Amino acid sequence: MKKILGMFLAVALSLGSAFGAEALSKKGMAGNLEVEYSTLKPISQGMNLIKVKVMDGTKEVKDAKVSVIASMPAMPGMHAMEEKADAVYKDGAYEANVIFSMNGTWQINIVVETADGKKQRLKSSVNL
Repeated sequence: MKKILGMFLAVALSLGSAFGAEALSKKGMAGNLEVEYSTLKPISQGMNLIKVKVMDGTKEVKDAKVSVIASMPAMPGMHAMEEKADAVYKDGAYEANVIFSMNGTWQINIVVETADGKKQRLKSSVNL
């Protein structure tokens, strides 16, 4: 009976943690631009579609070059990692497929180059 109860508890806890994960949504300023980045599902190891919205005041920026750079610094026994993806504007947001090769804390840099050639950067992080 204790074994069955223990197995039931283990399954319930694993299901709870699986359903407790939420999609990513963060925003911040890149110079004078407001940048919001999000995912449709919880961020995880492997490929993730990241959507980026860029606003200049109340105006949506649709003609910029946007790239997403995910990096993890070197640690003992592990080299530094970096993944860069250029985003494409589609359906009201820039979209980039970014690969996170392992769990941990990743630094996120979203670089926005506007039509006038100015580059702005949002620095953030995500935990997998």
